[in-house]
Amino acid sequence: MWSLGCILVEMHTGEPLFAGSNEFDQMMKIVEVLGMPPKHLLDQAQKTRKYFELLPDGSYVPRKSKDNKKYKPPHSRKLHEIIGAETGGPGGRRAGEQGHAVADYLKFKDLILRMLEYDPKTRITPYYALQHNFFKKTSDESTNTSNSTSTSPAMETSAGSPAVGGQSSGRARSDPTHQHHSHLLTQQAQMGASGSHGGAGTVA
Repeated sequence: MWSLGCILVEMHTGEPLFAGSNEFDQMMKIVEVLGMPPKHLLDQAQKTRKYFELLPDGSYVPRKSKDNKKYKPPHSRKLHEIIGAETGGPGGRRAGEQGHAVADYLKFKDLILRMLEYDPKTRITPYYALQHNFFKKTSDESTNTSNSTSTSPAMETSAGSPAVGGQSSGRARSDPTHQHHSHLLTQQAQMGASGSHGGAGTVA
């Protein structure tokens, strides 16, 4: 799910979310967006001291880069701004289009953040990702996405479950990018797959 979250943002923006040149650089870029990993994970991880310094009070802070590269403070690079939640996407290139309202972007952001939970125990699973509000119908009885009639069997099964109130919310966006988003989620749910992308394995 971590891998898929990174990929969905990259498909949306056209740029890798955590484009690190090496492990340390990538870890710092993750921290810029998501903030510091939970202390209980850092206490257990084998590579923690490679990226973070333990303070006397038991908390952690990012280590300084050996090449003196400067990074933004933890959680200062907002996903809200990366995806262009209030501007109609990056550079405003989708402003005014159906399915690209601020409310739609906020649902997309929430889904991505749930996919990018540091702790795999609290990270959203493929099944619950498909139940997310991002795929539910809006008040005007259209999906967040489009009126496309093509629906994959896996999405129909998921959308028709009691967890989403029986709403048929599996229709894909007319935008090929978002059709691919839904297809990827469906594949993940069917395979029960989880991968490492964008440095998912660097902390643990």
